[in-house]
Amino acid sequence: MVPQRPIVRIVLLLAVVGMASGVAGTVFTRGETAARDPAPQPAGAGAPAAAPDTPDPAEITAPPEPGDGNAGGPAQLIERLRPLVTEPDPNAPEYDRDHFAGWLDSDGDCVNTRHEILQAEAVEYSMNAEGCAVAAGEWFDPYTNRTFSNPRDLDVDHVVALADAWVSGAWRWADEVLDRFSNDPGNLNAIAAGENRSKSARGPATYRPTAAAGRCGYLVQYATVKIRWDLSVTPQDFDALAAGLRSCDVGALGDTSPAATATRPSAPPPPATTVAPATTTAPAAGCHPAYEPCLPHLPGDAVNCGDLRPDQKPVTVIVIGEDPYRLDRDRNGTGCTS
Repeated sequence: MVPQRPIVRIVLLLAVVGMASGVAGTVFTRGETAARDPAPQPAGAGAPAAAPDTPDPAEITAPPEPGDGNAGGPAQLIERLRPLVTEPDPNAPEYDRDHFAGWLDSDGDCVNTRHEILQAEAVEYSMNAEGCAVAAGEWFDPYTNRTFSNPRDLDVDHVVALADAWVSGAWRWADEVLDRFSNDPGNLNAIAAGENRSKSARGPATYRPTAAAGRCGYLVQYATVKIRWDLSVTPQDFDALAAGLRSCDVGALGDTSPAATATRPSAPPPPATTVAPATTTAPAAGCHPAYEPCLPHLPGDAVNCGDLRPDQKPVTVIVIGEDPYRLDRDRNGTGCTS
């Protein structure tokens, strides 16, 4: 049986900040794996600037705020994307990867964003002797329908590529906002290195995951990142998103009100000392309302399939997509089936 990898942060990013006037769509052939030297840690989270040329960093101090109400299913996603559709802006400066930070260690635990994503998306993993890098583990890549044991075979991909984001409006942002975007966990997935390089900076109009089973997840995540960061969408990408999402059975995507999204994880799981995670034996604060049977109600994504007793598996996700522990990778309503 294919191992279940924790779901990528999708529902918790389904938040709208407003309507952008940015640009999008230029396709670059350079992959998204190059990175500049880590920039100084941003002083605070940031939201995209509204000024067209030289945004004032002092005005960009908060992350994009969650929208109101329920995100709903594909039709609602399509409608939230519609105001973002625009042709590319000829005033956008040329993209340079060095505009964005490389992998940062924002919480100072010596584990940078790449390795935090490898931790979060692993079926199981172990760290190196220093505890700063993932050394081995097991990962399932839905884009290729393949399982990997060597982290060096995986790239951490920006679902909305940095080049795409740049021409979609990120060129207006202050440096600290660019750095936050390039390290945003909701826009990152560990996928096969070859798939990432084939994807490059393409969007839905010209790219789709090799494995058919991974395509709906890609479209949902691409759409939510565009909405979350108020980035424009080319007419061609919108048409591909709309057609693809209409054929996706992604179910209700949950409540994205500020109260509901307040539980979004702010830190990755702690480093594992062995491949086999410790067992959770009792709920810390009652049962989590998102799951059946009873699972511990802990903050963030603190529980994975390896933490659960046999009698707690398989797990039913009550609202498909509302999966803070990321147990249901394929969004069929059932997780931890292996």
